[in-house]
Amino acid sequence: MRRIFMISGGFPVPDGTIVYPFLNTKDSTSGLPWDLLDGFSLSAGVINPYISSKIHVMPQVTQVTFVLEGQIDIVMKDTESSEPYKLHLAGRQAVITRPGTYFQIVNDTDRPCLVLYIVSPAYVFDLYDGQVRYDDAVVLDEDWQDLEKINWLPSALNSGWVTAEARQAALDRLGRHTQGS
Repeated sequence: MRRIFMISGGFPVPDGTIVYPFLNTKDSTSGLPWDLLDGFSLSAGVINPYISSKIHVMPQVTQVTFVLEGQIDIVMKDTESSEPYKLHLAGRQAVITRPGTYFQIVNDTDRPCLVLYIVSPAYVFDLYDGQVRYDDAVVLDEDWQDLEKINWLPSALNSGWVTAEARQAALDRLGRHTQGS
């Protein structure tokens, strides 16, 4: 394929950061051919100074957060940990967030942090007529203390929205739409 992919068209997402999806065939806003690639998606992000994202979790996908420039803290709580822990990332460092891991991105510096998000399998985002029908990320309203109090079982994860079946239904809709049927 003779094409150069560029980072452009960023927008704020519900977790409070800015995302620039630029190589994701399973995103209803990408305009890329459906069958271009399936195994991963790639987005850029900017975490502005003194920004803390909301805590979020991706039940179905793995994400690598790679710092290109700047520094951030990633607060995570995975299934093997009894409480959240913090990892400090500087340029050319990355963390892996497995499915079901709670995580939050924190920039406590006076400089923006530029990151790449590599998600496998490809991140699914289904937007139709201005309404989100499916999103691989579940953004939570709870803070770390609230989540601990409710034994890490927020109501947002109990909906039919976050199941493998809901994800497959979104993929089926997106596939039909992008293939013109």
